[in-house]
Amino acid sequence: MKHSTVDEASQTYDFIIVGGGLAGLSTAYYLNQSKFKTAKILIIDQDTKQTNDKTWSFWENGQGDFDHLVHQQWKGIWFHGSNQFSAFLPIDSYRYKMIRSVDFYDYMHQQLSVNPNIVFLHTVVEQVTGKEPIGGIVKTQQGTFIAQKMVFDSTFRLPYTNWHYSQMLQHFKGWVIETNEEVFDIEKPTMFDFRIDQHNECRFVYVLPQSTRKALVEFTIFSDNLLEDTIYEQHLKAYIQEFLKIEKYQIHEVENGIIPMSDEPHVQIPFPYVIRIGTSGGYVKASTGYSFSRTQRKLKQLVAELEQVNGDFDTFDYQKESWFFPEYAATWKDYLDSVLLDVMLKKRHSAKDIFTRLFSKNKPSQILKFLDEDTRLEDDIAIMRTVPIIPFIISAVAVFFRKLWYYLR
Repeated sequence: MKHSTVDEASQTYDFIIVGGGLAGLSTAYYLNQSKFKTAKILIIDQDTKQTNDKTWSFWENGQGDFDHLVHQQWKGIWFHGSNQFSAFLPIDSYRYKMIRSVDFYDYMHQQLSVNPNIVFLHTVVEQVTGKEPIGGIVKTQQGTFIAQKMVFDSTFRLPYTNWHYSQMLQHFKGWVIETNEEVFDIEKPTMFDFRIDQHNECRFVYVLPQSTRKALVEFTIFSDNLLEDTIYEQHLKAYIQEFLKIEKYQIHEVENGIIPMSDEPHVQIPFPYVIRIGTSGGYVKASTGYSFSRTQRKLKQLVAELEQVNGDFDTFDYQKESWFFPEYAATWKDYLDSVLLDVMLKKRHSAKDIFTRLFSKNKPSQILKFLDEDTRLEDDIAIMRTVPIIPFIISAVAVFFRKLWYYLR
């Protein structure tokens, strides 16, 4: 795909997007559909994003904006949990969907390359800052660029080492495998399989069939420590042999990643004219690590709010003053995330059993709605009554006083 490239004489743009992944390309996509369609936009990423480096799995109620990119979708999910609970669970009007990143990248590049006002630069970013009245400033190995309205930065990463907060990681490795025989049911993915040894952590495997002979098999852990790469591979091999009963297969693609699961607040406006987006802005749901749908919702809203102020940072800055000094827990939903994180991190109860109770004692579609933060207070209370009460009360109290201390200090 041919992109418009940076003119060496042009160092100033209306918007600069740092990072050309999910959040960066989505921001450009929504800007391109807004009143900023004629704005000069620079997208900077050191990678050309031409390979399938990850798979986004998410659930959605009904049709979505990117259904044409969905590689596979399902009406129900297999769940294998504690106490020998195994069931294929219908999810009503929801659909569990899978998008391959390379398909997303290709589509976004096709859409954006049509607009000559959007240009791409492949280089290493060295610094992102901002200064009044200049604007957002991005220093790269190919020069310094100025955004007169806003810089959107998706590359900043918190160290996640502040232990005043719950700090966990979702880390995983997956293989897209192909077999010689038809072994997969294309209509029935496995979303959670907790039958593997938990090692006193939260460990599960999910299997997303792409055909009767091809599937993504991914080994995932929620914990505060990483493993050697060979250990992930050992668990994948063991699962494929023991539970899928597959002896011979070919590995076509490999993906791995580390996603923060943290209730540490994210400063979304670190400098004048700079807004952090995606993981940098705290878009990842702390208790699950899911980000695709949340990222789309938040970026749509962000661009709509920028339209209301015509992209003027000073007006937007006034409206979003809390983004400079985020609260410890901004909402009730954030508090629930913090409580679940505390339960898992402090190992107050088996995560395997917690998720089993959630999915076996409630309608699965209601749990998906709950995880999407789309439920009412009375729904949340009803759902929380199905988890082990004492461990959650202990964590709820601990989290409350921790947040109170943070607020009063």
